Amino acid sequence: MSFEQLSLAEIIVIIVVAVEVVIVLAAIVTLVILRRRAMQREQRYDRARNELSEIIQEFGGPEDASARRGAYAVVQRLGKDSGRRLLVELGEFLTIDLVEPLASVFVEAGLAQESRQASKRRPWERLRVIREARALNDPADLLSGLIRDESPDVRLSAFEALCALGRAGEALVALPEISTDGRLVRMRAVDALASTEPLPINELSQLSESDSSDLRLITVGALGRAGAREAVQVIINAVTDTDVEVRIEALRSLREMEDRSALPACIAALKDEFWEVRSAAAGTVADLGGDGAAEHLGPLLDDSAEWVRHNAALGLRRCGAAGIATLREAAKHGNESASAAIAEHRLQTEGA
Repeated sequence: MSFEQLSLAEIIVIIVVAVEVVIVLAAIVTLVILRRRAMQREQRYDRARNELSEIIQEFGGPEDASARRGAYAVVQRLGKDSGRRLLVELGEFLTIDLVEPLASVFVEAGLAQESRQASKRRPWERLRVIREARALNDPADLLSGLIRDESPDVRLSAFEALCALGRAGEALVALPEISTDGRLVRMRAVDALASTEPLPINELSQLSESDSSDLRLITVGALGRAGAREAVQVIINAVTDTDVEVRIEALRSLREMEDRSALPACIAALKDEFWEVRSAAAGTVADLGGDGAAEHLGPLLDDSAEWVRHNAALGLRRCGAAGIATLREAAKHGNESASAAIAEHRLQTEGA
């Protein structure tokens, strides 16, 4: 059949099919080209990372000036976006004395200005800026502004970054807002503060008297987990706080700090109206009171709350002979928590 014999409809179909084939082939060629370019970019990035990894070994030595020039050249070849990525990637694994030269290169290459612009854009870009600041010791001086960001995620990340850099005192300005962003956020704030050096003990002690129970919870938790013995009285005072969660956090903190001066307050907490507090107090009294705690924990074996009875029984196991004797006596009267504790004690001491 010749082309002249084709109907108009058949010709249109052939043209459409041909166009579609051309489009598909063009798309395949484009994808191949883009893939190749992406691979080339990654290869350039890998080469630059290896080169810069070798250069940073010279930082702080006789060839420091030459090393900085070499690092600057590597970053310039990569371009601003990849340069930011590479400096942060390496900075996260370096000590503070080696980060300073990278931060200098970051500024000299004009990347600090890029960060300043990104800090005014979308939240994910601001989070990237915070990561840069944390890795390179805030070379663009942006954390003090981002700590007041309207986005909870950005605000919390800036708070954690400041704490990681030993600038927790500056981060405290955002603590009132952070304390209202949910329990998980509060716990992350506690962890960030507890691991910072230096810990702003005086400022946290003052915040422990705040009207906000959420804020008091963070401060008490941070002081306790950091083992701030200078503030042990602040934590002891929190055992009688008006908020249940704060009282529990204080008891847990005192248990970790192992300060026997807190024992009287913890013994008093065994009679708290909330079973959650009595349960936490049982473990703390057992650890702080030793053998002498048995007389205080024994009555809790008849507590109305199962978890209180359970924790009291576990605590009595750690109270030496007096605790075991108390458990045996309670087990004779059918106390299940005491019976379980005695059985576990036998398994550990006598074998199965």
